Amino acid sequence: MANQRSFCCRTKIRFFLTLTLVAAAALFLFNIATQILDIPPSRKDFIQREYEDRGEIIRKWRKEKSQPRNKPVIGAVPCKGKKCNKFMGVLGLDKNSEGGASAQHCRHPLFLPQNDSISSYFSKRPPLKCKVPEELQCGYSGGKITVAADWSCLLQAINRPDSKDSVVEYTSPQLLTRSVDVQELKLDKDFYRLSCVPNKHLVGTESQKPLGKLEMMVADGETSEQHFFTHISSYPDGELDLCPSDKCLPYNVLILGVGSLSQASFRRLLPKTYDYFTNTLLSSQFTGYNVVGDGATGALLPLLTGLDESHQVEARINKEHSHYMDRMELLWNAYDRQGYATLYAEDHPSSNTFNERFQGFERTPTAHYMRPFWLAAESHLSQEFCLGEKPKHQYMLDYLLDFFSAYKKDRKFAIAMLKELTQTDLSLAQHLDDDLLKFLMTMSPFLQNTLVILMTDHGLIPDQTATSWQVKVQARMPLMSIYLPQSFFNDHSDLAHALISNEDKLVTPYDIHHTLKDIIDTPRLSFSDPRDKGKFGQSLFRPIPVDRTCESAGVDIHWCACHTRFEIGDGEIDRSKVKEKVLTKLNEMTSSHRDHCAAYTTISLLSIYRVVPNEQIAEYEALKNEKFTAETKLDQNYYQVTFSATSSVSDVSDLYEVTLELKDTVFSQSYSMVSEIVRLNKPKTKSCSVDKDIIRYCSCLTL
Repeated sequence: MANQRSFCCRTKIRFFLTLTLVAAAALFLFNIATQILDIPPSRKDFIQREYEDRGEIIRKWRKEKSQPRNKPVIGAVPCKGKKCNKFMGVLGLDKNSEGGASAQHCRHPLFLPQNDSISSYFSKRPPLKCKVPEELQCGYSGGKITVAADWSCLLQAINRPDSKDSVVEYTSPQLLTRSVDVQELKLDKDFYRLSCVPNKHLVGTESQKPLGKLEMMVADGETSEQHFFTHISSYPDGELDLCPSDKCLPYNVLILGVGSLSQASFRRLLPKTYDYFTNTLLSSQFTGYNVVGDGATGALLPLLTGLDESHQVEARINKEHSHYMDRMELLWNAYDRQGYATLYAEDHPSSNTFNERFQGFERTPTAHYMRPFWLAAESHLSQEFCLGEKPKHQYMLDYLLDFFSAYKKDRKFAIAMLKELTQTDLSLAQHLDDDLLKFLMTMSPFLQNTLVILMTDHGLIPDQTATSWQVKVQARMPLMSIYLPQSFFNDHSDLAHALISNEDKLVTPYDIHHTLKDIIDTPRLSFSDPRDKGKFGQSLFRPIPVDRTCESAGVDIHWCACHTRFEIGDGEIDRSKVKEKVLTKLNEMTSSHRDHCAAYTTISLLSIYRVVPNEQIAEYEALKNEKFTAETKLDQNYYQVTFSATSSVSDVSDLYEVTLELKDTVFSQSYSMVSEIVRLNKPKTKSCSVDKDIIRYCSCLTL
């Protein structure tokens, strides 16, 4: 028996010694491999620990969310069963818990991305392949300009003139007759045009030199090849003044957005990107993120300024006393003052957030500004969504990578919005998935000290789904995900913990603004500092109160997604009065533009729902000790109306929605609008000569 115990003991010792040797050998081989691959020590630590450490911390904190939970709602049906458990797991919720704090007043519905009720409006798209000419003789790639033998090219920088946000100009041309590295040329601009022809086309009179002939051909659009490229020169490390550690947290900020997608649509159409950002990078997704206004403007202005449009200086086109957007205190200005390199880019100049309805900028808003590039390139697109041999969105992603590489040790603030693909057809977002995934993976060396926001601006309501309550709610709930690096968890665990505690709560663009202000103004993180809150919103680096409501968060009732809706009963409202109200208001808004806009003549009510804030229902049931039902009436009763409007000049109906308040007395009913009228579909004309602020309500006379 003693010999048997001794044998077992020796066996265990040999096993553990073998295990130790294997582990040591694995570590040795890993170190050798990283030396061969020239991976720096900081990068090795990132590979070894980053996701494991963060994952352990995040899972622990999410599990420790102590508040009891209510069953989440998918559409109008309580979430239960295997589908629910799988969905809650994706959101980082314990599948055995009951999702959403019971004390939380604002509880948003949760929607499965593959919900059958709207799946028919999406279609599978083949990969976007840009057509490439069989034999390109010239071009730009990897920092090198290629010029074939017996060819000549003109290289010109693309500039933005002062005070002209929708005009570009080209610098004096430089003649290239051979391939050359851009470092040799010492390029100091961001954007260039390369125009090339075979030398045989440059034969002219004796008095006409090749440069002059080529300039004339470029001016006349007669070049054989034309290429556009972006290039950011490397800057000396530490050239910018570094914000002191007692003032700023030592992190870059990257905001990467996609236009017109809800949370659910992003997950459906970009599954690889979503999975990588959520489950590999372990970012926080804010499932209660709620818009505060209409369109991209309603999403980005509050995020960048902390205020909605109604609290800004007048900057709309064709308005009296209108100013440039420079008058607004945009977030990138604050970062610039703290020594950050700044970048702003959107890929669709005609619908740019700050130019479609607004005056744009008098001065270049950021150190690196991509609008001039797209203005120059838009008339040279090789095919839809392509510029030359590359998809348009790839130029922007490459530009971002160049930006982060150029400012190696300086801090950086960048915001980039990919909007063109999803302007009219959400299914086209599928073209982004592989390229966004590759971009995020390529960015990994910069993620050690970069806070990344992956977001969408708002959901889009297809014409066919205008009356769907689920689609309406999803349109108010875009994607908001935030990645914090490992060092943030190590050095600021209290802030990271607070941010994670807010994942399921009502969050708005105002909150994102205050969160980003905290990065460059750390005294605000003190609870005693009065600047930690603005008119609306608070930093996500402190817990959001569970009793937060849309009203207290600055979300108007029309945009609030945490409401309960009720079908209206017969005779509950006077439909004829509703029609009269909206028809009168619509025609009032275009009355001074009758030379361009016909008056609407017919209103058709498509759907009417009564909407009641969740906190009002809870308050009523607690006070009355009875169930709140569709027949229960309050002092204030709100109705969300979707309707179509038709004029005598068009057979096409324009779709709108509005929220009305009903004032019901013994003798009569009266209605008042508590929201603006919101256009749901795009105007069906391209030749209506009114500004973008009016065209939303215009039935154009010129089709």
